[in-house]
Amino acid sequence: MRVGQSKNQCMSCKEYFNSNSAFEKHRHGTYGVDRRCMTNEEMTSKLMEKNARGYWITEPRLFERESHAVQEQSRQTA
Repeated sequence: MRVGQSKNQCMSCKEYFNSNSAFEKHRHGTYGVDRRCMTNEEMTSKLMEKNARGYWITEPRLFERESHAVQEQSRQTA
């Protein structure tokens, strides 16, 4: 994946983020004390999700929500 503009890859967990705000949201704890990356489960519980390109996002756009719902439905019927 090409990383550029406001897209980020975390050097700790190696996950990709679609924006600076998504990147910052996935970091948890106090600087210099217990700062760490959230797990995938923790990010999902904060309503973050991966978009179609594999980047974590803070909130899916309407067309991404619809696409994700169609993919989930086809997986369940398969």
